[in-house]
Amino acid sequence: MTTDPQHPETPAHCARHGRRRRLAGAAALAVAGTALVGTGAFSAWDATASATGTLGAGSVAVSMVDANGGSFSTGVANLLPADYFYRYVDVTNSGSAASTFTGSVSATGDLAGQLQVEVTSCSVAWTTVSGASTCTGTTSVLATGTPTTSTPLTVAHGTIGTGAAAAQHVRYKVTFASGAPTTMQGKTGSIAASVSNTVVGGSDRTGG
Repeated sequence: MTTDPQHPETPAHCARHGRRRRLAGAAALAVAGTALVGTGAFSAWDATASATGTLGAGSVAVSMVDANGGSFSTGVANLLPADYFYRYVDVTNSGSAASTFTGSVSATGDLAGQLQVEVTSCSVAWTTVSGASTCTGTTSVLATGTPTTSTPLTVAHGTIGTGAAAAQHVRYKVTFASGAPTTMQGKTGSIAASVSNTVVGGSDRTGG
């Protein structure tokens, strides 16, 4: 190898020349890339769509309506041991969703503890002929017992759907104890029935 005394080809000298060539090439690429970007054309398209749906919260309500032409609050007098009487109500779910209903029958006064109560439902409205009511459908005993002032009788009405057609037709039979002592003569008392319902959430309402 021959060398020019004025420009000796040392290793350090060759490395510097290589770096200058690489830097020059990178600069050329950068300039070329800038030129490509500068001459390109780009379009941005925007589109918007929306959908809305109505929402409504449910309601919880229940009603007890006297049925068969008789009022539950009508008084009864001259009860003797083993006498009985009937009272009828329609339990209606007036809320917006099917729910589970629980009733309560309480007795107060001196006759509390001497009144046997049987609660029966009929799959159709009770039919009254000549003062006697019968069920032409299917009967179900919901509860039976002797309510006291401190311990009401709990009635499992079960699930009732919505609308008047889903009403539960209920009969209360109240019997004055056959073994009522003579000390009950002339005594008074009262009986009351109530019902409440519970609606539980957590259902999938995807379909509406």
